[in-house]
Amino acid sequence: MVGRLVAWVAEKKDSIWVHWVHHNHLKGKDWMAYTPSTNSSWWVIQPAGYTPAGCYKWLRDNRPTIPWHKVIWNVWVVPKHQFLGWLVAQAALNTIDKLVQYGMQVDDKCLLCGQSEESLSHLFFECQYSRRVLMAIQQLRGCQFPKANSIDRCATRGGSKIQQGVQAALTLGAIYNVWYQRNKCRVDRVVMRPEHVADEIVQAVKIRIRGREKLNLNVTDIAWLN
Repeated sequence: MVGRLVAWVAEKKDSIWVHWVHHNHLKGKDWMAYTPSTNSSWWVIQPAGYTPAGCYKWLRDNRPTIPWHKVIWNVWVVPKHQFLGWLVAQAALNTIDKLVQYGMQVDDKCLLCGQSEESLSHLFFECQYSRRVLMAIQQLRGCQFPKANSIDRCATRGGSKIQQGVQAALTLGAIYNVWYQRNKCRVDRVVMRPEHVADEIVQAVKIRIRGREKLNLNVTDIAWLN
């Protein structure tokens, strides 16, 4: 928005403030050749005129949209589940395979199933404990969870946007609780049964849904949510 003011200066907009800037700072100098002092704001001029949206795109350098944003950043996901999902998408969790890479002498087997080396892809998308949690949710709510190997592929395809959002919320709830149970196993050497974990996930998502009841929903989505 500061950039918009800078564009007004460049365009010599009929404004007292613009006239003041030209009189006290530019003093007849060419704006495009003007060198501001070190305490002046940065500025961006675009050939087609300045817009905040255009400046934002220029700043972010037209980076491609991340593939997992619709899975994590939707209104149906519990906020703490969103945060952990973001960490998973960034590969920022210290799973055992990372600890081994750091040089730590630890058993590299998955704490939940003991069958393979613990990594992000194994823990959340291949581990039998994780799959049992998702299967238990599926039996409770009739959701379908496709086989996935990354966070951007974990949401159910098909259905309305609301249905996809809620099922993504259930998936991220599973990821959050699997990580919680993994840490609990590391400290206390005990884990909760997958069926009980699934029930807690469903209850948490239910509470989240009740907080979004004011959204405009069609009859089909209301019936599906009920």
